[in-house]
Amino acid sequence: SRPRAAKVELWMDVSFQLRLDAEREHLMVHKSFFGVFPSQDAKHGLFHYDYERDKADGYPDAHLQVDATSELFSTLNDPRCDTGRSLAQLHFPVGGKRFRPCLEDIIEFLVVERLVLARDGYEKVIEAGREGFRKNQLMAAMRRDRATVEAFVARYGIGSQV
Repeated sequence: SRPRAAKVELWMDVSFQLRLDAEREHLMVHKSFFGVFPSQDAKHGLFHYDYERDKADGYPDAHLQVDATSELFSTLNDPRCDTGRSLAQLHFPVGGKRFRPCLEDIIEFLVVERLVLARDGYEKVIEAGREGFRKNQLMAAMRRDRATVEAFVARYGIGSQV
């Protein structure tokens, strides 16, 4: 039997900013944030995932930041320009615009890593939500890349009966 998570209160901050796409047909996520914190008002947490469509500052649109330290990372910093920069300030890329983690991935991570207790049957709920997210992302990718869709249909012989 696997050890259970300690009974500690964690807060998950979840936010989405939606906008209409260029054709004004579909809602799209413009920004999202998933973070795990020790309290509702905490400024520093365990980690957070950010997504910002067409991010202008050079960082990846979809990224993970972990509130942690690393001796190795400290030795890699250039003392002329990186003094005081911590591992927590790194923006780890996580799949870009279409294939970034979804909320269900983060919840599953917390359960699998024994950071939170799950309710019985959570797996089915997580998988259903994840499948819906992935299908929506795939449909959005297909709308934006019709040539690849046509190549797929031609290669696999899938007709309009599907």
